[in-house]
Amino acid sequence: MSINPIIIGIDPGYDRVGVAIGQKNNDGWHLLAYQCIQTDKKAELFKRYQEISEQLDALLEKYQVQEAGIESLFWFKNQSTALDVSEARGVILASLFRHSVKITQYTPLQIKQSLTGYGRADKKAVEKMVRLELNLEESIIDDTIDALAIMICHQCSRKTNKI
Repeated sequence: MSINPIIIGIDPGYDRVGVAIGQKNNDGWHLLAYQCIQTDKKAELFKRYQEISEQLDALLEKYQVQEAGIESLFWFKNQSTALDVSEARGVILASLFRHSVKITQYTPLQIKQSLTGYGRADKKAVEKMVRLELNLEESIIDDTIDALAIMICHQCSRKTNKI
């Protein structure tokens, strides 16, 4: 029986960060945690970054994560939002570095292609494939679905690229 590393999938943001932690072995997926880190909208931006860092550090420590898949930033209409998300992504990356987690980034196109076979698939198609792959039925926030998709994409990439 081969044992794969514990993987975290991260959908970065400063308001909401989707997080999914799991391990896929010969007998299937073992989901350890999946959630959305939501920061207080009324809090100062740096306080929000600190909250993200602290919650992520706790998860990385608790589950002894070895590899990470994180969505890359590609394009934003609002430059102010893009800067805030970029800074939050930097905070997230710093947490991963502190815990010696191997990081791979994926574009939205790569994630969709990996899960659905079509890089321009809509959110519903991605969510359907996530639910099928992980046998999930409960209501899950979009950011967490995205993190689960990134986690699955990373595992697929590991197999294809022999990471």
